[in-house]
Amino acid sequence: MLKSTDASATPTAAKGANARAFSFFEWMVARRYLGATRSGKGVSLISIIAFLGIMLAVAVLIIVMSVMQGFRAKLLEQALGFNGHVYVLMTEGDDPDPFIEQIEALDGVVNAAPLIESPAYVTSPSGGSVALFRGMHRADMLDIPEIAAPANLVDGEFASFGEGRNGGNRIVIGSGTANALNVRVGQSVNVTTHGGRETAFGRIPVTTKDYVVGAIFDVNNSQFDSSIAFMPYDQAKLFFGASDAAEQIEVRIKDPDQYAAYLAQVTAITGDRRTTDWARRIGAYFDALEIERNVMRLILMLIIAVAALNIITGLVMLVKDKTGDIAILRTMGATQGAIMRIFFLSGALIGVLGTIAGIILGALFVHYIDPIEQALSWVFQRDLFNAEIYYFREIPAELQSGEIVVIAGWALLMSFISTIYPAWRAARLDPVEALRYE
Repeated sequence: MLKSTDASATPTAAKGANARAFSFFEWMVARRYLGATRSGKGVSLISIIAFLGIMLAVAVLIIVMSVMQGFRAKLLEQALGFNGHVYVLMTEGDDPDPFIEQIEALDGVVNAAPLIESPAYVTSPSGGSVALFRGMHRADMLDIPEIAAPANLVDGEFASFGEGRNGGNRIVIGSGTANALNVRVGQSVNVTTHGGRETAFGRIPVTTKDYVVGAIFDVNNSQFDSSIAFMPYDQAKLFFGASDAAEQIEVRIKDPDQYAAYLAQVTAITGDRRTTDWARRIGAYFDALEIERNVMRLILMLIIAVAALNIITGLVMLVKDKTGDIAILRTMGATQGAIMRIFFLSGALIGVLGTIAGIILGALFVHYIDPIEQALSWVFQRDLFNAEIYYFREIPAELQSGEIVVIAGWALLMSFISTIYPAWRAARLDPVEALRYE
């Protein structure tokens, strides 16, 4: 009888030893072990908890990274669209036109324009506001993508901008400034310079003058809409001439990322005049955003790692619950490698399914983030995304395929690592010792 038993077991053992790794049998057993059993009802619950933990962690990481990337991309796009990419600071008495002709002759330069920038205080009978006035010619102002876009012109027109003696008296303001002053197109506002320039005869007094609002723009950025105003170049030269206004040449190039190469070429043309670029002016702000984004990614990746550790708890309980099954499989010829692969697959399935569900949930949340924000604002009866604080009226979220791949890869890696120890323990289980207590 013993001989017969050994003979019948030998083919099975040989078959188990020669079975292909990750065979259908191993997948089938691994899938069945994830479900609730007659004696281990808690195993299924822990598997569900581990699945939900990974799903939510992956979804949250995708949502946060998408929102932070959307903010950075939108701010950078508008900053580079609203401002120049290379600047040349003129000295007193300089004529910028010869330099502009040479700079515009460079390959890749979109526009080079004279610019006067100076802050001023704007008042009306209904209020006051501080604005940074940009003195530009009309054609140069319309080279700014955000200003030239028809959808961003709230009221008025640009045809009369710069017309009249010394550029006329029409200015262009943002919607935020217009709301603060409670004015509309055609109404007058008073502009006062921020301070006079020191001379040998003392400080020249401030300049004040009434101007007519010729147009109102709205670029969906509260910072620009509330702080930027445009004045005809000739008028700005006269009005701000007695103050500390900076006269400069603003250069726009096709590829703002190539600013360093163009900075060297512009410097060669302008000589010893001081030159700078957008990275030196506003680059530190976007570097800070990028650092914050990287730190947030690291923190949330650690949360994914913590969620993946739930798989260890579930598999350890699963191994204890299936001790008898493991012993029987071993006596029927299953190898240690087969047992280890079965429990590895059980944990890996949780990680894979949780990651897939998290990607889907995160992508759907990002796609419908504005309706979700509006619904939550209605529920809590407060504006959860205040444009005055966050600059934009809508949440700028941007899904990146590369970011999703990194998040998914990390979640799967942590899930696979979490399954190794419980699977190894199951494979090392002695079938004789296991059956002794069954």
